Amino acid sequence: MNEPAERRASQRYSFEQKIRYRLRGVRPPLAGTGITVNMSSAGVLFTTDQPLPAGKPVVLEINWPVRLGDASPLKLVARGRVIWCEEELAATSIEGWDFRTQGAAAL
Repeated sequence: MNEPAERRASQRYSFEQKIRYRLRGVRPPLAGTGITVNMSSAGVLFTTDQPLPAGKPVVLEINWPVRLGDASPLKLVARGRVIWCEEELAATSIEGWDFRTQGAAAL
């Protein structure tokens, strides 16, 4: 029996870190927290405690496991769109990203 072909263009890697998300362009504002399941250069799969509407722009703030200069905690801030959401999982695209140092109140 043949294995199904991988449809993703980017390799996914298991990656568990705390995540904070904010949807843009929705009223009332929609924000929450979760845990990443896996990610690639093109997208993130994470847990969520509420349904997220597909197609909406989203900003993700992800704790990064490597520190800047071995001292300052970092977070990855990624911008994209919700691709799908089922039960307690959501998948988003990554259309842009940057690293920022975390303040004293990290996720």
